Amino acid sequence: MDAAWSAGEDPVVGVVDREGEATDADRSGSADIDAIDPSTLSTVDATHVSGDLEEVLAADPSVLVTAGEAALAAAARTGVDTPILPVGPVSGIESVVRDGLVAALDAVLDGDVARRPRSVLGVTLESGSADDHDPDSASAVDERALFDVTLVTDEPARISEYGVRSRGSDVATFRADGVVAATPAGSHGYASAVEAPQLSPALDALAVAPIAPFVTQTRRWVLPNDDLAVTVERDEGDVTLVADGRSVGTVTVDSRVTVSVVGTLPTLVVPGYSEL
Repeated sequence: MDAAWSAGEDPVVGVVDREGEATDADRSGSADIDAIDPSTLSTVDATHVSGDLEEVLAADPSVLVTAGEAALAAAARTGVDTPILPVGPVSGIESVVRDGLVAALDAVLDGDVARRPRSVLGVTLESGSADDHDPDSASAVDERALFDVTLVTDEPARISEYGVRSRGSDVATFRADGVVAATPAGSHGYASAVEAPQLSPALDALAVAPIAPFVTQTRRWVLPNDDLAVTVERDEGDVTLVADGRSVGTVTVDSRVTVSVVGTLPTLVVPGYSEL
């Protein structure tokens, strides 16, 4: 839901001039976007700070400017609550074209802007089998994702078997190269290439789809965005867990990946300047 927003007095514009961590497989091309040159904002009536994400956030900016999907996803991983103005092509999220950034920021500082929250997923990979005698026998990986979570077999043409559960109920078991679960924003990016349903941001749901299924008529699903579990029922090669294009762990047959919305990322939409 949109909400009005104001930069307040003495605003500080934080510019992330580097995109953050490189993704393992940049599916959107956003890594080719040049960093934003803070000098282009010299006419904007606000204090400017620039640097990498950590440096900029340390300055407590009123608004954060990020270029491309990688930088926006990196901000989501930090749990930042500073409103973000996305720049450049971003799948499923309104963003400002680079040439319109100065005018868009002027509109932001004048209050002609809406704050729109985007769902952020918490992703947990539990490996091994913890028991009452040794509760630390299971290792866990905790990550956040703004766009999608993917389990994928590393080797080409090596199909594994995956299981999907939602709120404790079995949804499906299928053989495929992988499986993707996407937020409404992510459903318009990579997930759409594997024919996942494209979701409205008004929905509290995830789009889930197999990747290159062995049976071509395998279904795709729209599922609640809490308590989704994905498992590897049988593997024929290493299966990697990928969150927003970053490899974050290895999934085995005794592992369990759970996905739920754990928060939101506040983005700014500027009428006349922000577009999908």
